[in-house]
Amino acid sequence: MTRARAIAIVIFLSAIVGAALALAGQQVYTYSVVHPFYGKIGTLTDTIDRSPEATRIDARLRIAVELLGIVFYRRESDITEIMRGDRLVLLQSFSEMDGRHLEVHGEAQGDQFVVNATDGSSTGPATTAPSDPWVLKHTGEGTMVYPDTGRIINVHVSGGDYDTISVNGTAVAARRFIVMGDKREEVWLDNRKIPIMCRIFENGTPIDFVLQDTAAATGANTVASVKRPAPARRGDGAK
Repeated sequence: MTRARAIAIVIFLSAIVGAALALAGQQVYTYSVVHPFYGKIGTLTDTIDRSPEATRIDARLRIAVELLGIVFYRRESDITEIMRGDRLVLLQSFSEMDGRHLEVHGEAQGDQFVVNATDGSSTGPATTAPSDPWVLKHTGEGTMVYPDTGRIINVHVSGGDYDTISVNGTAVAARRFIVMGDKREEVWLDNRKIPIMCRIFENGTPIDFVLQDTAAATGANTVASVKRPAPARRGDGAK
């Protein structure tokens, strides 16, 4: 083997290894969008790309509501969020909502998060977080920006206790959070902080986003495996 060929092979292998490492931090999750009357009406695909510098979340929503074979509501959204640590630094959203085109462009500027959207501009504090279950971490008061409209809203997050839900036919114990803001949202996170189900109330109607990947869902805490604190017994200092 000549020296030039050996160098070429090393470069080629390095490129393959580099590409594999680049993809190692990327994970894709697909959710079924379920309406209580119309059944499955679409899908949401979240691509999470984590690196030491930032976390990028790409969401692709496709919804079509049909009745007797006729589509009477359609919505498509493509959203990109970039987080550095706990801070949202960039937000871009392009949506088609039943024939209406909406765009949202937001970025961190000093101690503010500035949004320019089709429906107008707004400004929030630097701690403004996207309304996204992937970045839900704490209960209490906070400020969120809604990626599809660009609205910045003060919200209250409560809950965090374990709740039992059925995911792909498996009973799963997940932490349930309630977000009260522009609308009511409920989020169930598994023990790896993966959203396994979300529920959004649209004009009082619950719309569920259910994780399709059975392997990912069963990786969560099953009801039998969740270890809750045992009740205190007499003589153990219980009052």
